[in-house]
Amino acid sequence: MKDTTTGSCGDATAQPTAEERRAAVRERYSRAATTGDGCCAPACCGGENDASGGQPPAREVSLGVGYTPEDLEVVPEDANLGLGCGNPTRFATLREGDVVLDLGSGAGIDCFLAAQRVGPTGQVIGVDMTPEMVERARANARRGGYTNVEFRLGEIEALPVADESVDVIISNCVLNLSADKARVLREAHRVLRKGGRLIVSDLVSTLPVPAVLEGNLDAVAGCLPTQREAYLETFRSAGFTDVRIAEEHPYPADYLLSDAGVQAFLEAHPDEAAELTAFAGSIFGAHFEATKG
Repeated sequence: MKDTTTGSCGDATAQPTAEERRAAVRERYSRAATTGDGCCAPACCGGENDASGGQPPAREVSLGVGYTPEDLEVVPEDANLGLGCGNPTRFATLREGDVVLDLGSGAGIDCFLAAQRVGPTGQVIGVDMTPEMVERARANARRGGYTNVEFRLGEIEALPVADESVDVIISNCVLNLSADKARVLREAHRVLRKGGRLIVSDLVSTLPVPAVLEGNLDAVAGCLPTQREAYLETFRSAGFTDVRIAEEHPYPADYLLSDAGVQAFLEAHPDEAAELTAFAGSIFGAHFEATKG
């Protein structure tokens, strides 16, 4: 693996390969599962998610992107790692008996919220590629007594889920981590029943990602946004209909600009400040909705 990052936004060189990207994402979220250090934001190019790295605590992040205090109280405490950029269950309109699939389920926060809505006759399946994260989610399920939730180890580009077996798919700040978003959405289309719905919370931007971030593995693993129209077109190309953004809210620019790594980079490269500041202000948390016709 070529060295594309040394923990600073200023060390990016060539574009990472798909395998390098996958390995960086797996390493970051493995660390998040075991230590709580992780975030879903381009600010992650700076290093640790603690006071020295400038990142806010998980509860603050989650409340800021759409969860309510009640949401955070009813799920196991260890399920909230502050990795999301929205609350897809808020838009999912889940019904008793629904089968729900969460792409990149992490420690399980959205699965546990969904489980309460689908009830004992429903089922929630979480898929995550990080063994440590799956172990943490399973432990949370046991601790919370959730009998209608199952966590599976697998990649969202090749889902371990049967064809046309799911009513609703949710995902929270995960699709942008994939090197092949089009394949992920084709897989989502495959496992949904006819008329099934896909609800995705993810980051979008109105400006292109600066090269200094796009070529940095830490930043890529931290969930860089996709330009809005390109993201919408990827849904349509996968076969989805009724594709729309149900809600959009500015993602706090401070999450990027206050990051220790970004600050160090800007001190060394003040000529890059205008581009990075403009980019940070162009990021939104978007809630996508789409249907399998």
